[in-house]
Amino acid sequence: MITPMRWFDRSFTFDLPLSAFPSVMERLRGTPARAAELVAGVPAQMLTRRTNGKWSVQEHIAHLADLGLLDDKRFADYLAGASDLSVAEHQNRTTETADHNRQPIAAVLERLRAGRMKLVRRMDALTEEEVSRTAIHPRLKQPMRLMDWAIFVADHDDHHLAHVHQAIAKG
Repeated sequence: MITPMRWFDRSFTFDLPLSAFPSVMERLRGTPARAAELVAGVPAQMLTRRTNGKWSVQEHIAHLADLGLLDDKRFADYLAGASDLSVAEHQNRTTETADHNRQPIAAVLERLRAGRMKLVRRMDALTEEEVSRTAIHPRLKQPMRLMDWAIFVADHDDHHLAHVHQAIAKG
């Protein structure tokens, strides 16, 4: 099994035309359902098990929900015409300190679903001009259209869902 690349080692090129935005939105819209499908029928002890100090399956999914606050800030940055996007908290203290493994997986999945659907509904209402707005990503130090940021979020979702899939496959 190939281990997913570390997120911070990834580089990105954003060159999709705006006409790809509806497909990107489907990726974002589908994350909660894909997460739910991955964990369906998996025993709670497997979902909450940490291995070698790494996040559990449940923590990976909760992390995506935790990032809803950052997503809201960055979405607002674009709408306000900010030149730079809000900075992420790279230590992931929110996820590390939340004790997500004490929550039922259904609650974690519902929080992810509710937050993501709120964001997607707002993004569905955007004009072409708004989807085209550009701001500098603070870590990547490169301009991103709002559409590119949506791709970045979807890629980040996929990154964590790949970890979830591998952890479940390893048993």
